[in-house]
Amino acid sequence: MSIVKRQHYVWRHYLRPWADNDNIWTHFTQLSKIERTSLMGVAQERYFYKLVDFTDAEETFLKNYIEKFSPVAVKSLNFDFLNLFTSTSKLKKQLDNTVNPAVDKEKYAEEIRKLEINLMETGHGKMENLGQKLIAYRSLEDLKTIEQDDYLFDAIMFLSFQYFRTKSMRISALQSFIGGHYEELAKKSWNILSYVTATTFAKNISLDPKIKFIFHENNTTEHFITCDQPIFNILNDKVDGNGEVTDLELYYPISPQHALTIHFRDDQTDKYVGNNADKELVDYFNKKVSENSDFYVFADTKAQLERLK
Repeated sequence: MSIVKRQHYVWRHYLRPWADNDNIWTHFTQLSKIERTSLMGVAQERYFYKLVDFTDAEETFLKNYIEKFSPVAVKSLNFDFLNLFTSTSKLKKQLDNTVNPAVDKEKYAEEIRKLEINLMETGHGKMENLGQKLIAYRSLEDLKTIEQDDYLFDAIMFLSFQYFRTKSMRISALQSFIGGHYEELAKKSWNILSYVTATTFAKNISLDPKIKFIFHENNTTEHFITCDQPIFNILNDKVDGNGEVTDLELYYPISPQHALTIHFRDDQTDKYVGNNADKELVDYFNKKVSENSDFYVFADTKAQLERLK
């Protein structure tokens, strides 16, 4: 098993519709520069999903968190994730405590280190496989097949994991813990909690009877763009008096010409509808993508990024 050092928090296969020969036009927002760069070099960080060691007390806290906040339907799955992602810590303790002279500790320690680095990255790869059909949709008729073979839940699970796995979401989620009693534990455990949160989110919204989909087709000269937070709540600026977001409408560009909206409003009669996006709507979506990006905004042309910049 080789170590995966560059760990992507946005699926490279998802970005390929915007790329040419695996090179993509990128606005590095915090550096204020635009370059055409390899998909291998964007939306990734070295050892981003590397597992860490937890004390018994910290692991108990995580178990209690899962017990309290997980829906019954995904609770056992979330406990499986916790057991899997704390297994390397247990293996290291067992290795440290062994007195068997036949055990090559250095060899086993290296294998545990590989698991520590690769295990969660591999897990996200499994979740990406759930999105293969979704990101290939190119029409409303394609979208309407989402409920065949029980694919709806798998598709929502894929989107939920992409929603919570990013660097931007990690930064945002940890903001609420800064200065609090659980700040350090939250930092250590976010990768695990992101799995737990994603499964819970997926179960809740996929079973919501009000869930609605809009498939947007873009035939304008301005294409849809995407970023390092490719799916986000496009209504996250609508807040109540306590600063809490009041509405949820997920936006997910699939290609320069296609995008998906998932919402829960009553004003849409049919569960699945199509929409020919005009330039005003495309500009609105792209502005929101840029606002919700962390470090990278992607497009299929340099000119479009220059106009947005």
